Amino acid sequence: MTPAVSDGFSPLTRNVRRTVLPNGLTILTKEVHTHPIVAAMIWYRVGSRNEELGQTGKSHFLEHMMFKGTERLGKGEIDLQTLVRGGRNNAFTWLDFTAYYFTFASDRWELALEIEADRIRNTAFAPEEFESEKQVIIEELQMGLDSPFEVLENEVWATAFRQHPYHAPTVGWLKDVQDVTVGEMKDYYDRWYHPRNATVVLVGDFATDAAIARVTECFGQMPAGPVTPPMKIVEPLQKGEKRVVVKKSTPVERLMIAYHAPEVAHSDSYALHVASMLLSHGRTSRLYQRLQEKDQSVTFAFAQYSEHIDPSLFYIQAELKPGRKAAEVEAAILEEIDRLAHEPIPEAELEKAKRQIRATYILGNEDMLNQATLLGEYETIANRPELPDDERGFRYLDAYLKRTQAMTTSEIQAMVRKYLHADNRTIGHLVNEDRATTEPTIPTGDEEAAA
Repeated sequence: MTPAVSDGFSPLTRNVRRTVLPNGLTILTKEVHTHPIVAAMIWYRVGSRNEELGQTGKSHFLEHMMFKGTERLGKGEIDLQTLVRGGRNNAFTWLDFTAYYFTFASDRWELALEIEADRIRNTAFAPEEFESEKQVIIEELQMGLDSPFEVLENEVWATAFRQHPYHAPTVGWLKDVQDVTVGEMKDYYDRWYHPRNATVVLVGDFATDAAIARVTECFGQMPAGPVTPPMKIVEPLQKGEKRVVVKKSTPVERLMIAYHAPEVAHSDSYALHVASMLLSHGRTSRLYQRLQEKDQSVTFAFAQYSEHIDPSLFYIQAELKPGRKAAEVEAAILEEIDRLAHEPIPEAELEKAKRQIRATYILGNEDMLNQATLLGEYETIANRPELPDDERGFRYLDAYLKRTQAMTTSEIQAMVRKYLHADNRTIGHLVNEDRATTEPTIPTGDEEAAA
């Protein structure tokens, strides 16, 4: 075993212990005795990023199959055992990972380990259950296609990324999901679901040494599993603005403006986090003041920097009020980005954004499951070997807090100019298919300034 305890810059990472078993399983433990509860998670370093062309949606589909029983636990037993012991469980899949979680009272949380240790290698793939669950996923996918924002997001990501697997939605493309076989799904499971590719995270009311011993008892004798090959696909530099128009029956138009942005823990990323806070966090933020207070053109608008293992997107979304057009809101947003890039940021505004980051980061994550989620996510995605030890894995959360708090106006504006410019962006408009006879007017006049 390789134990290491963090003294932590923030309450979230303080006293987190990382232990690595000989078979490669990583364990993160954090004792919290404020409530008699334990949050237990297992994270696998596999998501839609790892899916091959024509095989999209496998990671999400596999998440569903992990609840269909094992050689020991019959169909429905995982949920039933959780329920009768007063716990709750669920799972989620994203671009870079798949994660499963349980919360239990602290006198019965070890059931979570027993279930995960069983299904990591013993999940059943009964053909009838596979086909039944495929129909559930197809219905879920089709429901997503009814969501205006989900349709728009899918098209913008697919337009922004030409080669990288971030091109595809996590749930997959419909034809790929329809065509996948039980044998292909079992092969995918055998490739990725092993101790070497997993992290167990425990946060709550337990004794650390005893908890680590129990994890070791459950997982320690398992083979490490195959070494997964590194990702070799690199998205080429975008060399000009891209646009996509989605036509759908809708009473209001919607807008998404996306810019290629660096990967998690990149030195440029911290300034972009502050920029997103300046643009859209709270009623005094720039987009709120411009679009909702002054122009009264949208019901909401927000900026989001989506951090991932590989370079991803910094994007802005807006839902327009009835009668307003995406082109006019787009022009207003681009004006605000240009203003952020070139006009001095008042010191009081910058300090408020930094306070909001601290508050969101610390006060917003006091819940044990939230803590386990943050620790597990960044242990999974911020793990490039070139990162220094004090910024790698869950320790990235300390680096994030330190570096965002140290950002200056000049650093923020330099990164806004570097990334949020015309040649680096993809713009999507969702318009009413019953009324749209021509594509929306493309605003002009701001591109040179924004670049």
